[in-house]
Parts: sequence; C-alpha cells; structure tokens
Amino acid sequence: MRRSITVFPKLSGKEVSAVVETRKQYARAFNMSAECLINNSSTSKRFLHEVQYGRIKEECPSLPTGLIQCARDVAVEAVKAWNAKRTKLRQKHPKKAERMKRPSMKESCTMRYDVRTITLRGSQLTFSTCDKRIRTIISIPEFFTERYSPSGGWKLKGANIGVDRKGRVFVNLIYECPDPAIEDRDGKIVGLDRGIYNIVTTSDGVRYGAKDVRRVKRRYNHVRSELQGKGTRSAKRRLKAISGCEKRFAHDQNHCISKKLADTDDVSVYVLEDLSSMDMLRLKGKSNRTMRKWLSNWSYSDLEEKLIYKCMRNGIRVEFVDARYTSQKCSVCKTIDKASRKGNRYVCRHCGNNMHADTNAAINIRDNYITRVMQSGQAAVNQPGEPSGHPANGWSAIGRPETEPVDKTLTSKPSGLS
Repeated sequence: MRRSITVFPKLSGKEVSAVVETRKQYARAFNMSAECLINNSSTSKRFLHEVQYGRIKEECPSLPTGLIQCARDVAVEAVKAWNAKRTKLRQKHPKKAERMKRPSMKESCTMRYDVRTITLRGSQLTFSTCDKRIRTIISIPEFFTERYSPSGGWKLKGANIGVDRKGRVFVNLIYECPDPAIEDRDGKIVGLDRGIYNIVTTSDGVRYGAKDVRRVKRRYNHVRSELQGKGTRSAKRRLKAISGCEKRFAHDQNHCISKKLADTDDVSVYVLEDLSSMDMLRLKGKSNRTMRKWLSNWSYSDLEEKLIYKCMRNGIRVEFVDARYTSQKCSVCKTIDKASRKGNRYVCRHCGNNMHADTNAAINIRDNYITRVMQSGQAAVNQPGEPSGHPANGWSAIGRPETEPVDKTLTSKPSGLS
C-alpha cells in the first residue's frame, strides 16, 4: 500500500531558484533519455545508462547523478507505456498510432525523488538540487503520523517535488507499507453498480445519486464555453483560476462515498463490475457523441481506486465480476431481456419483477459473484448468523427476493463526512 502527503517547506528565494533550475535540467535529462530509447527501440535502463549518461552529464553538468538516474527511470516507464498504448492502437487505427506524440517533459514538471536523493529524519527534510542539498524543517500533521507510523511498517520511499502556480515549492512525500493480509470475516456480500445518474447503487437498495456532481459539471462546462468564446485576457485568467475545480469536487464526492462504504461494519465483500474495457468502447465507435461525452466525464476508476485501498485498510475484500448483461438480466428469474429495462425502472416481462434498474443490476453483480464462488468451492456463500439459503440481506443465493429492499437515494454528501 502507498500513501502520500503534501507539505510546503519554507525556503528562501535562492533555494526556490535552485529548485526551478533543477526542474529545467531534470526535464532535459528526461527528454534526452526518452529520445534515446525510442530511436534505439529499447527500454533497458542498463543500455540507456551506458549510452546516454555521459551526454546528459555534459548537457546538465550540475544535475546530481541521483536525479539523472531518477529521470532515466521515469523515462523508461513513460516509453514502456507509450509503446504499449501505440501497439494496442495500431491494431485498429494504424495511422493514429503513427501520429502518436512521443513522451516529453516540460520545464514546469514535477520531479520524482527516491531514497538516495531525499531523506527525512524526524522533522528535518533534505533533498538534492543543482546548487546544493537543501535542508529544511517541515511539519507533518499528527493524524498522518499516528495512522502511518514507522511502527506499523510504513517507510518513506520517495517524493515528488515541484513548484505550484503561486511559486511555492511543494513536496509530496510517498510512504509505503506491505499490503495487509485480508482474512475472511463475518459479514454480508454486497454488490455495487456504478452509473452516471447514480454514482453507486448497492444490492441493499441504497443509492448515492450524482445530482450534485452532474450539476457542477454542467455549470463548469457552460462557464468554460462562454469564456473560451470570448478569448480575452481576463477570460483566460478566469479559465486558469477555475481549472481543476470540477475535478476536485468529483474527487471529494468519491472520497466521501468510498469512506462511507468502507466504514460499514457488517460487510465482508464488495463486488464490482469489471469496467476495464470502457475505454475501448469509445475507440470502437459503439456509442454516439452524447454517450462518449458522458463516459469521458465518468470517474468510475477513481471511485474504484479509493474504495479498494480504504476497504483494504478495514479488512473488506473487493472482488470483480464480468459486466455483461448485468443491466439486462432480471435479478429474480435470471431472464436476459433488454426490453425489460425502461429508463431507471426494470420491469421483467416474464416474472413481473419491478424495481429500480440500478438496484436490479447491483443484485445481479452480487449473485454472479456468489455463483462463481459456489462453482469454485472457495467459501460458503451464506451470510453470517442466518440459516442455510437465507442470507441476512433478504436475498437468496439465486437472487429470489424474500423482502423487497427499500430504495434510499443520497444525492448529496453523506452526513458525518468531511
């Protein structure tokens, strides 16, 4: 597991200038490394060090060797990702693959540091620059040091250092700890359906609505279109000021929802759909312009990442199942009929099952996981404290309802969360 925290050390003007100059030479070292790898069709660190280290040292004589190695490692990772994406795109769009922009780094970049180039002893932080090693005193919040203390196995593995728009140097400290072993605990299995109109819908019938998120996104889209149409200097300043506001709001909502789900005591497993092929859906052209716009603004992966690490900390497992037909299948009779779904309602034309479409999909997601576990014989699927075949959440292993779950929609931030 990894956690990070950002601090703003108090540096003098000379030290800030040293960080800015270090960024320029760091970006130059990255670009030289990436260009060498692409021209030689290689992703070997050893080859890059033997061929390019001397040239980088001539171009950037004051850049420490440790930072040259950090820039080299970042360049190797960037070229590997570029090659993988280019190879995948070449299968369907060869011309687009040939026009793909090569990886490069701007002078206003954020530098990656490792344990050789940055150290933290108590509250004293030291890190390398082109001028000399900077030593400063930082203050880390007490809640962070208590939760991620060295006694719990957390160690500093590196940092990201840069300069923000206000000219302040920031240090993003990265701590790492081995992943804890998640043991099976007593609790129910809950399916989660992610959507555009409802961020998350549980198989228990609880829905976290996206009304506030969609309202904020519509407002910022309108403001951006109006300002871009004017094109004046003041409009450009306003565009720069509001950039990132929409993204931060969506991240805050995802943080609050994932925290609420991870803090539920009577849950042992959360089951999600595997949406890893969602980007390919746009590439294949299987959706219209409006749907592609909604999908591009859908932060399903961000919610997934936040839920995984928070559930891991609380001992809850997160599993994935195939996403096919979960919205078209009846959760009672298991009949797949696309015509049974009408908007946000699912009315089965075979058995008469009538419920919210997202709740129906969440139940199917949970039941798919239960069926997979039963077939593989991994573990029992009965909920704790309930007789065999009668789960505690009111649904049997095959999805037949014993009591209709009560739908509850949460369209704003869950209470008690900051």
